[in-house]
Amino acid sequence: MLLKIIANADNPSRTKDITDIEHIINVYFELNGDRIYAEFNDVLELYDAGDIDYLGLVSARMIGRIIGRLLTGSPALWQRVLDILQGKSPGRYWTEMSEGIRET
Repeated sequence: MLLKIIANADNPSRTKDITDIEHIINVYFELNGDRIYAEFNDVLELYDAGDIDYLGLVSARMIGRIIGRLLTGSPALWQRVLDILQGKSPGRYWTEMSEGIRET
């Protein structure tokens, strides 16, 4: 996910990166549900379970937290990724990933 975010920022004409990011978010809960319940249970309560994007929002926030953890040793890269996510506006998922990063 991290590489897709950076690759798209470096070459915005690579629209496949955006599609791949959205696909990963859409299947992430299904593939990582056990981890979400065990490690990120608090994220489940941040959103309305009736929201059509509920699972995607939970997944995006969790992915952001994981990215934030990966980047704790590199403040410059942490900030670059945060700036990329905040500068994009493809939807709510990007905002939730940036919120997740900030929580680390």
